[in-house]
Amino acid sequence: MNRLRLCLSAGLLFALSACSSEAPDTAATSAPESAPSGERLAYVVGCVNCHHQTPKEIINAPPLSMVQAYSFPEFRKLITTGVTRDGRDMYAKGSIMGIVAREQLSYLTDAELRAIHAFLQEGWTAERAAQEEAKIASFPPPAFLTN
Repeated sequence: MNRLRLCLSAGLLFALSACSSEAPDTAATSAPESAPSGERLAYVVGCVNCHHQTPKEIINAPPLSMVQAYSFPEFRKLITTGVTRDGRDMYAKGSIMGIVAREQLSYLTDAELRAIHAFLQEGWTAERAAQEEAKIASFPPPAFLTN
C-alpha cells in the first residue's frame, strides 16, 4: 500500500511540475506555416462541388470562371457576406450561396481567400470546368430525379 502511495505521489508531483503559468514558446519550435493551396481549398470548401459537380436541377450555380471578373476585395465580400459585386444580397434572396457564405465561408482567413481567388483567377479554365461537369454523368441520379 505504501508503494502505491509513493508511486501516486511521485506521479502527481511529476504532473504538477509539468504545469506552468506561462505558455510554451511554440514559435521557435514549430515549422513555418506554408501558404494554403487555393486549388485544394476550392475543392475542400465546396466551390467546385456546388458550381461544377452538382446537377443544375439541384443547384443552378454559375460557373466559377465568373470570379475572374472579381477583384480580391469584391471576392472577399462575396465569400464572407454573400453580397455580389453589383450589390445583390444572395442571403436576403434565400440563395444557397448567401447562406453558405455567411454561415461557413466567412470563417476563411484572408490568406485562404487570397489563395482561392488566385487559383480561380489563374488556374480555373473552361476545360477544367468541363472535366468536373463530366463527372456528373458517372454519379447515380438522385432519387427525386428518377421517380
